[in-house]
Amino acid sequence: MGIVITQAPGYPELVCHTVDNLVIYVVSSAYMARTLSQILIDAQAYLDLEAVEPTGDDLTVRVAYAQQAVREWADSYQWRGLTQKENIYFTNATASFPTNFKELTTISTDANGNQYPQILPGETVYKTSSDKYLYIEGNEAMGFTTTTNGLASLATLSITYQRQPSNMATLSDNCEVPDDGFVIKKVISLVLQSRSDERFPIVEADSQRLLRNMIGREMVRTPGGDMKVRRVGSSGWGIGKPRG
Repeated sequence: MGIVITQAPGYPELVCHTVDNLVIYVVSSAYMARTLSQILIDAQAYLDLEAVEPTGDDLTVRVAYAQQAVREWADSYQWRGLTQKENIYFTNATASFPTNFKELTTISTDANGNQYPQILPGETVYKTSSDKYLYIEGNEAMGFTTTTNGLASLATLSITYQRQPSNMATLSDNCEVPDDGFVIKKVISLVLQSRSDERFPIVEADSQRLLRNMIGREMVRTPGGDMKVRRVGSSGWGIGKPRG
């Protein structure tokens, strides 16, 4: 039995194990989630040539910069790692969403498979009393609620949504960003910007390159999917695994 271990092309977080021509992808231990402390140490090594945690005001500011970078990452795409499913129980037409709710990613359904598409609150005037729909009100500070129409009393609605990322409240918290190099570069970039350092645009451009790379990898279908181009019906074309 021959085993060859290489890095998976285009996926630095994956390692390719080839066992007798069978290719298996596994997560590399080198790309395990790292803590906020480790990220700040890496940034400190670049900025101040010391591989130690920053202290005092520097620590406070750079923690805030790291949290800002995570929010930028989360807002840039609908990430699979931030997708959650939840069943919301309704005692009346209105119910609260989870506290970490950000936005819906798919049409919500009830236990019978009926769909409740999201509309804007002002669009209810264009709907009839028998239409099934929902609308969302609120904000991140006060929380979100949803109001449904056509849902039976004491029913459950299944939702799939994007949640807010962890804000890494402590130095031991893990970073959720798949490539934490983006967070490191972003912290460095923001510090350089505050210092009016001429290296700022170079490092910022590098951070955006890492962000685009993560988005690109997220857009690629899973390695186990069927990537063949197929004919759909009599005239259309589609990509992916055929149904049925």
